[in-house]
Amino acid sequence: MPNPIKEVLLNRGWAGPTLSRSETVDRLDALIRQHIELNHHYGAAIRHCDDERVVDVLERLQKTARTDVGKLSETVLSCGGTPYNGTDLSPDDFAFEGALSHLFGELRDLETSFNDALADELDLEHQMRTRGVLQAIRSNSQDRLDALTALQRRIEDLT
Repeated sequence: MPNPIKEVLLNRGWAGPTLSRSETVDRLDALIRQHIELNHHYGAAIRHCDDERVVDVLERLQKTARTDVGKLSETVLSCGGTPYNGTDLSPDDFAFEGALSHLFGELRDLETSFNDALADELDLEHQMRTRGVLQAIRSNSQDRLDALTALQRRIEDLT
C-alpha cells in the first residue's frame, strides 16, 4: 500500500521499494487483456445497437478506452516488456443478445470489474509514472461507468 507521508514529502518523487519492472509488466499485461476484452464488448454493443445517438456515445467511450490500452502498452514497453496485444481474441466471440438495457447492465458490470482491478493496482507500490498512468485510466473508466449508467437509465425510461 502506498505511503501517503512519502507522497506528501516527496511530492511526485519516490523513495523506497517499488515493484520491479518484470512485476509491473506481468501486472499491467493482465490489465491490458481485461481492457482489450472490454473494448471488444463495446464493439459488440455498437454492432447490436441501432440507435444512432447511443452508438455515437458508445464509439466515443470506446475511443478513450482504446487510447487507455495504448497508455498501458507504452508503460509495459518502457519497462522492457512486450505488451499483450489481443491477437488471440476474435470480435465474434463477444456478442450480446437480448434487450438493450441488459446490454448496458453487462457493459457496466465489466467496466466496474475493470475499475476495481485498477483500484487494486493503485494499492500496490508502483513507480510514480505507472501510478500516474493507472490513475488517469481509472478516471477514464469512472467516466465510462457514469456514461453507461446514464445511458441505461435513459433506455429504461424509454421502455
